[in-house]
Amino acid sequence: MIQSQYQSPGRQHLPARHHSRLLQQHPVLTAVFLLAGAVGLFIASFSADRLFPALALLGIPATYLCLLLALVLGISGILVCIIYLIERIDQHNSQRLQAGAFMQSKEHSYANRH
Repeated sequence: MIQSQYQSPGRQHLPARHHSRLLQQHPVLTAVFLLAGAVGLFIASFSADRLFPALALLGIPATYLCLLLALVLGISGILVCIIYLIERIDQHNSQRLQAGAFMQSKEHSYANRH
């Protein structure tokens, strides 16, 4: 049989998430590191030719490479922040829905006693 037949219609089965302990204690840490890396690479792009002479010897413009990596890290950090906020709102709403369903079932049980 299909597993969804055994579950109540209002509940969804989500796979268990396994996060590291550090991410569980500090969930915004990833976004902070990505944004800090973006800022650091943006600042480093002003003197990238002196910081990365090997890239200059190969003919790769280090300034553009630093700016490109800063852009990618910045966009990634912003996306991580948005996803984190959406997950927090979803958790808050699901807790409110579960609490509301519990209170409603409790009210019905009192009404059926009399």
